[in-house]
Amino acid sequence: MLKILIRSLGVLFICKFFLLVLSANPSFGEEDFGLGPLFNIDRDKTQDSQEIDALGPFITSKKDKNSSEFGFRPFFYMVEDWERDSTEFDFLYPIATYDRREEDRRFQFLIYLLSYESNMKPSGFREREFTLFPLVFTKRAEEKEKSYFALFPIYGRIQDKFLRDEINFFLFPLFLQTKKGEATNYSFLWPIFGYYTGGGQEGFRLWPLFGYRKKEGVLDEKFALWPIYLSRQITLHGKDIRFFSIFPLYSGFDSPDRTRDTYLWPLFNRLVDRRKGIERWDVPWPIINFTRGKKREDRVFPFYASEVDGKDEEGFFLWPLYRYNKNTLEDHRRTRKKILLFLYSDMKEEPIIEGGRNARRIDLWPLFSYKRDAEGNRSFHLLSILEPFLSNNEGIERNYSSLWRLFEWKKYKDGRSVSSFLWNSFRKKTDKEKTEVEIKPIIPIFSYKEWREGSKVYLFGGLFGYKTDSNKKTYKFLFIPINVSFKDTLDARGGEKR
Repeated sequence: MLKILIRSLGVLFICKFFLLVLSANPSFGEEDFGLGPLFNIDRDKTQDSQEIDALGPFITSKKDKNSSEFGFRPFFYMVEDWERDSTEFDFLYPIATYDRREEDRRFQFLIYLLSYESNMKPSGFREREFTLFPLVFTKRAEEKEKSYFALFPIYGRIQDKFLRDEINFFLFPLFLQTKKGEATNYSFLWPIFGYYTGGGQEGFRLWPLFGYRKKEGVLDEKFALWPIYLSRQITLHGKDIRFFSIFPLYSGFDSPDRTRDTYLWPLFNRLVDRRKGIERWDVPWPIINFTRGKKREDRVFPFYASEVDGKDEEGFFLWPLYRYNKNTLEDHRRTRKKILLFLYSDMKEEPIIEGGRNARRIDLWPLFSYKRDAEGNRSFHLLSILEPFLSNNEGIERNYSSLWRLFEWKKYKDGRSVSSFLWNSFRKKTDKEKTEVEIKPIIPIFSYKEWREGSKVYLFGGLFGYKTDSNKKTYKFLFIPINVSFKDTLDARGGEKR
């Protein structure tokens, strides 16, 4: 895998060098250069930016005054942000990713099965952490007592992971020790034998036959023939909490805030939440539900559900045919409707105060996605394969989305717009200064450009064409330019000659 990554980096630099040479060629300096999906250069002087696309959706390069991007989809993609002093690199996303933020670095492989982090502390010490899950865990920390090493299942010590302050093991499951606060749990042939000590607690476990753990005035729990008999009493933040269960006949939970009773789970369940001010019945869970109080819910799954909680509301009809939810946030109200899970989705955000968020997103899988963000930028594209499932995922957007987008349209808040069909075979671009239309399925067939001082129409790359500006007209016939000045034209029509 390392060889593949190194070779990919070599391809990246070769491709990037090739694109830089082409983009710097003086012959492309006056106007944008394009061969449709084969190769296209797009410069925007108002934004001080340049975008290059080659081989359809596979190769892309973007650059502006603050950042640069280069990608060879779907193999790798690199983003450099000079303003934020950061670098991101994806390799067969999400298999491997690398992120650098100033002096901090993070690398992961196979969705964090292999990961590496490096963080610079204010003192100048660089902390390093490496994980090859579930085999190797190691950290070199500024405070030596927080450094650790573990080689699972042989021997190791781990800190501040898996909801525990410290984990020690030897020939797991032969021996395991976990610590949280002052409490320590020792296990032998985990989870069969164990005992508890530290922080005033004591206990013993012979799973699944019998076990207990207690701390005077704080904790008292026991089990027998797990999971048939379970009992737990705990005092947490000054509140007494009790749980008792004889499975499957009955289980009960009681605290100052909540009380729950379940009989013959899941046939009957009753919940009273005094903090939220509601009472709920499930008969049986999750098919039939009724909730009353500050929140009202009625559900007969899969036919109908309606839940109203203050200004928020959600529900469904003939699940998964139709679902909806409405949420009121700090400055806007969000409404979302879904048909057949992700087949169709419409999310609308409307302001409830002046300056509140106003946005919308519509997805019809796998046909299209439309988006209008809070800044006023809009986009529409065909097709939309993964976006409805993984919306706002930057890794999917930059590594894969362009591969299936047969048509794209973007309109920016400053009035600029760009349309592209079949990866620049057809392209239209407009802004305050000009309008451009190109049909170039590799061979240039038609191009039209209009700007303040004139316009231009070419057929077959200038085999035939017409161009006019403030000084002259130019006709093209068999690529031969024929210039006609406006002064000569006036003379020929009998105009006044000066």
